[in-house]
Formats: sequence, C-alpha cells, structure tokens
Amino acid sequence: MKLYAHPEDYKTQRALIAAKYVGLEVDTPPKDTKAAQIGKIPVLETDKGCIFSSTAIARYISRISRSVALYGQNILEGGMIDSWIEFCTNELEVPLCTWVFPIKGIFEDNPEATDCAKEDVKRALTILDNHLLHNTYMVGHTVTLADISVCCALLDGMHHVFDPEFRKGFVNLMRWFDLCMAQSQFKSVLGEAKLCSGSASSSKKQAAPKKEAAPKKEAAPKKEKEAAPKKEPAAKKEAKKGKGEAPPKDKPAEKKPEDPEKARKDLLKKVKKEGGKRGIEIEGAADMGGLQFFCTAIELPDGDVDLLMESLKAMNAEIDPGAEERSGGSGHIGKMIFSAGPQQLAVAAYVPEAKQGDLDCKEWLQAVLSSFGGKVLTEGKDISTGCVKTDADKGVFPLKIREPMILEANNFLRKKGLFPEDNDDDDDYIFGDDDFPS
Repeated sequence: MKLYAHPEDYKTQRALIAAKYVGLEVDTPPKDTKAAQIGKIPVLETDKGCIFSSTAIARYISRISRSVALYGQNILEGGMIDSWIEFCTNELEVPLCTWVFPIKGIFEDNPEATDCAKEDVKRALTILDNHLLHNTYMVGHTVTLADISVCCALLDGMHHVFDPEFRKGFVNLMRWFDLCMAQSQFKSVLGEAKLCSGSASSSKKQAAPKKEAAPKKEAAPKKEKEAAPKKEPAAKKEAKKGKGEAPPKDKPAEKKPEDPEKARKDLLKKVKKEGGKRGIEIEGAADMGGLQFFCTAIELPDGDVDLLMESLKAMNAEIDPGAEERSGGSGHIGKMIFSAGPQQLAVAAYVPEAKQGDLDCKEWLQAVLSSFGGKVLTEGKDISTGCVKTDADKGVFPLKIREPMILEANNFLRKKGLFPEDNDDDDDYIFGDDDFPS
C-alpha cells in the first residue's frame, strides 16, 4: 500500500503508527506539491481502490487486524473509540493549533484568540486527565486508535507550549503519554518525545527585548531604580532592636513531624474508597458485557501488597443500601488487580467460590507472574497474591510491565474459555457516515 501524505503531519503519523501495530507495510512516496495544493492528499492507495481523508485512512488501517483490536474488542468499544477521536478533533486539535501555530510561525499571533485557545486546551486536557485517573488507556486495556489519535495530536503541544509547570497539573495524562511513547510502534514513527523545557510564549518575549535593550539610555534608569531599595537595612535595625524577625524562617521546620499512623490511616481510607468505586465500576461493566472475570489496575496502593488487599476487600464488600455513595458489590466477579509502585508491581488474584471449579486462583496468578519472573507471596483457593520486583538491569519496571501482564491475565482466561469473545459478524455495523466521505 502507498500513503500519499505529508509525513510530518500528526494525522499522517497516526495512520503510520496504526500500520505498525497491525503489521501493514505502508510506503510513503515523496509528497507531490501540486497534489497537495489542490487537496488530493492524504490518499491511501490499495489494490482494490483508494481511501482519502486522514481519519478514514486511520480507521481503515485499524480495522485490518481484529486480533490487535485497535478498534476495540466489540461494537461498544468501537463506539467509545469513535467518541474519543471526535473529541480529539473538535475539543483538542482546533484550540491547540490556535495556540501552537503562531509559535511555529504558521499563523500570526492573535493574543485574544491565543488566550481563549489556552483555556479550551486546559479544559480538554482536564477531561482527559480525569478519564485516565481510572483508565490505563483511553478505551479497554490495550492501545487503540483513540490513544494513537490523542497522543499524536498532543505532540506539538508537548514540544512547544506544555512547560514543566503546566504539565504538573496533568499527572494522569503525562503517565499515559509516557506509556504510549514508550511503545516501539510509537517510537519507530515519532522518535523520542521532546518535551518543552520552558514556556514558549515567555521565550518569545525574552527574545524580543534583546533588540530593544540596545539603547543605553534605558540601562541607566534601571540602575537608579535598583539603587533605591538600599533602604532595606531598616529590617536589620528591627532585628537589632530584639524583635527577632529571623526565627520565623525556622518555624516552618516545626511542621515536619507527622504521625505515621495517622498518615497510614488516611491513605487506607483513600485506598478503600478507590477500591469501593472500582467495585461498582466492575459490577456495572460485568453486567453489561457478561463478564465473569475482570482484570484492572489500581493506583493508590502504590505497589503495596497489604494495601492492595484492602482495595480488593473494598471491591468485594456488599453494597450498603443506606450509604451515601454506592461502593463494592463485585464479590461475585473473579478479578486480578495490579498496582505499580517504585519498588515492585503488586498483584492480587480473586476467584469466588462459585467459580473455583472453572479456575484455579494460584494457577492463574502463577501464569501471569511467570511472564516477568514474579513470585507468589500467598496462596489460597479464593485469594492469592504476588509481586514482580523492579529490575533495572533487565529492563523490568512496574509501569512498563503492568499492561502486558493485564493482557496476559486476560489471555489466560481466554484459553480457559472464561473471557467473552465477540465472534459475531456485527463488525459491519461499526462503520458510519464518516467512513464514506462524499
């Protein structure tokens, strides 16, 4: 296949990344300037005809391999992926281009439009960050076209305007972005991610004054203004009077002592709350999709096996009808949960009594842990726990191996016939009007 498109365009890059995932060889001939001017690219040339429009091309490539599931495991996931692609196009790409293009020299700077664009981008990123608080990927437990589309759209922002201070407000988004960029398929097309080290807008402002700083007349007034603050020794006089102004600097140090037990109790409350909410989510997803088992990641235990067990208990707790918030309720659903921390990846497997005839809890956990040299810590018919230690020499890092292990857990269930497969022919109905541009 041949893809006629601008190779540096992020919309082209998302199609090329999708092609890497499905194992499709796509040639990208040198761009034809004349064709570009009259709007004849992007075009994907296949043996049976041509497909145009960057979104249609990316969708087509993503659907080529069902096993890779870039368009989801079922019709519902396919619809969710479409939703995020449209969100990316309408809510993120437009304002981000308005913000970035003036910095790249493509558009002239319009301060009012840029300010509005910044707020719109922040609003879109906040939605993504909140979504990724409880989801490793945009949809499901593996990379899909939704991840590819959003990641590619964010690249210019990450490189030009999202400075370190800005990125601090989007921890979940940055975790997900780093995870995507660490994948070989992304790296082969995008290379290493170059993150903005400082505000692009401020660097522009700093560059301009250099020309204005040439006049020597402006330099002298600055020195005079700077000389004025020499009246500050008054503070020293106050110190000499015995007012003791210096000690307050040391007072904040008194706040250091914290009660470890209280901190642990506070964390435990948060862990249980997170587990209870996830239990409700699992219950809803299982009822809707007919799942008997569920594999997912939990954040707050931070690799602590004991806290992971508390999270599991909260998931399995019976729903209290009198409580302000519904929580738990998934005790009838088997599950494997993962929590990544700096030292290890903690894993807990749970098989309810009614399903123990179909699945051995320890066997399931052992099969998943063995893929990365982990070990079983506790064994039981209903609950077993284990961990995989961080090993930098072998390239074993908790965040890096978590998703492959979730996939391994699901694959084990598939082999046992305990994971629902979408084997019908409903794929035809995933296509919409957007796939057939007129």
